[in-house]
Amino acid sequence: MIIDSHIHVGPMARQYVRDYSIEGLLAQMDRLGIDRSVSCNTYTLCEGDLEYGAEYGSRLYQETGGRILSYHYYTPKCQARSLNVMEKYVEDPAYVGIKIHPAFVMTPAEDESFRPVWEFAKAHGLPIISHTWDITSNPKQIYAFPDRFERFIQEYPEVKFIMAHSGGRPGGIRAAAGLGKRYKNVMFDIAGDIWCNGALEYLVGEVGAERILYGSDYNMMDQQMMLGVVLGSKLSIKEKECILCSNAIRLFEF
Repeated sequence: MIIDSHIHVGPMARQYVRDYSIEGLLAQMDRLGIDRSVSCNTYTLCEGDLEYGAEYGSRLYQETGGRILSYHYYTPKCQARSLNVMEKYVEDPAYVGIKIHPAFVMTPAEDESFRPVWEFAKAHGLPIISHTWDITSNPKQIYAFPDRFERFIQEYPEVKFIMAHSGGRPGGIRAAAGLGKRYKNVMFDIAGDIWCNGALEYLVGEVGAERILYGSDYNMMDQQMMLGVVLGSKLSIKEKECILCSNAIRLFEF
């Protein structure tokens, strides 16, 4: 069994995707041996239609026999609306966590406007996943540098926090690993174009394989890319199994 903890379903404006159909996704999952994937709806993320995205995620779970699960989405730009939608679907088995994206909404990760989502996650026993990245020429990335999450990670030790992309680039990866060494509630996914030489082995050496999740960032990226990074790594079979499957089962309580 393989679980992809970080995908997106649906079309994205200004992003070329050859095939974003659910049929195509399921066929690829079958080919690669991926049993389940967890999605943040692209239409919700890019267009802000929280209600549509939530309903679609619930329906997709039913239509795929539980193979495509979803994250709630919280944006500090629409706090009350986000929380209302999340509350409506909090008992729906399709939803296994909460997505935030400080860089996308250009709001610092430590901003007080994110506190409600940490409170919600604590109250309902849900993990939070957030885009994290190194400081680059893209000015938005500064809002999601790993160190900016420390305030809430420290204040909410009961909440499992997933650093999506594990910081993204060498400086961000080192910062993310540093937080992981200080706080046991921090986890990491390897979704996206994290192709730094030896990055996965470095993370395992710093925080252990038991806190790392396989993710792809489909449909912007191909699921086979980061799958190849795991399978072709120098890690042991047991460590690869943790990353590809058992960590996600434990975290999401499948």
